Amino acid sequence: MKAIINRLYCGLLVPLVLLASAACAHTEAETNAVAKSMLEFVLLSVNDNLDDVADGVEQEAIVTWPSFLALGESEGWTPPEKKAAFAWYLSMLGTNDCTSLSATDQELVRIALSKCEEFDYAEAVASYKALALNPKGIYRYRAIELAVKYSPFDDSTTEFVETIMTNLTSYSIRESGAASCQYANKLLSYNATNECQQMVVGNAVEMFYRNRMLAPNAFSIVDQLFVRYIDNYSISSNRLEHALNALSLPDCGPVTKRRFVAITNELISSGQPLPWINVGTGY
Repeated sequence: MKAIINRLYCGLLVPLVLLASAACAHTEAETNAVAKSMLEFVLLSVNDNLDDVADGVEQEAIVTWPSFLALGESEGWTPPEKKAAFAWYLSMLGTNDCTSLSATDQELVRIALSKCEEFDYAEAVASYKALALNPKGIYRYRAIELAVKYSPFDDSTTEFVETIMTNLTSYSIRESGAASCQYANKLLSYNATNECQQMVVGNAVEMFYRNRMLAPNAFSIVDQLFVRYIDNYSISSNRLEHALNALSLPDCGPVTKRRFVAITNELISSGQPLPWINVGTGY
């Protein structure tokens, strides 16, 4: 597991070095201050929706790069420099001990990630991954969602997701579920158009299958994934096993329960033997 995480970290080093060089015209303290000044303005704004409740107010507030970069400290800073400062701030979250930050500074991290989502800030994917892999990170479930959303669809993303799903001592059920649900959704909406892409899909489906007992809050979407990509899975004993496992969970929610009760009843009452399907190498 350490080797996998080390490989993922190594893939992030070059982008972080480039960010550091981009901010070299100012000191680290100045760069951090200007980034925080923009986030603090959002925090203090009456229009900021701090509880993530869609009340319509935020749509009239700070939802674009120009409006965000116009905030806070501006003397001697151009908008591109302020955007680079914000990128640097994000990159530091992957190495900082965020758990020791003050309550206000921790709230700034939450706001920063929310703004990244609003701005569709795909360029910061290396920073999202670094924060997701940081054992002293906070709001890692948000970073995980952003990392998976904006990462290319390839085997390295599959490896990243599996690292989080299988590291049960370092990641919470919420964080594991963020990785599995976001990636399963990405797979369900993905249209492979060539052999290379089909291989990536196949590898990802196999990864989900061998880890099918993990991330219990993703059981429903994983079932949809298997039905779509595994031939004859919909009428298999594999699916019955998956449904019964989901129903055995003490925290199986009502919606999930209704879904898997219906699946179980349909399979049991089918009146035909349910085949076992070997997926990949026979998991």
